[in-house]
Amino acid sequence: MRILVVEDSLVAAMALEEELEERLHQVRIAGSLRGAREWMAEERYDAALLDMHLPDGPSDALAAELERAGCIVALVSGIDAGDVPSTLEHLPLFQKPIQPAILASWIDSLLQPD
Repeated sequence: MRILVVEDSLVAAMALEEELEERLHQVRIAGSLRGAREWMAEERYDAALLDMHLPDGPSDALAAELERAGCIVALVSGIDAGDVPSTLEHLPLFQKPIQPAILASWIDSLLQPD
């Protein structure tokens, strides 16, 4: 799968990238909304893991853009579930801190037939 990781913590993003690549996924990292949109202009993604708070703003509009493009989106953030914007409440929310293996297992589960 082609995975977009939008995370402003380079250490966290690289740890997740390593875990996903070990599982044979193709990964792109963006540390900002701008960076994510630049990657999105170049290719389509199967899934995206989005930090909610990025240096250039909240990622709620980006999540909607990705969903409209057919991408499966999950939120990875330190915010409480009650603080997720109502337009994003339907998305999976993974609370930080979280082990990269847990997120990679969720991505892998998307490949499993129902």
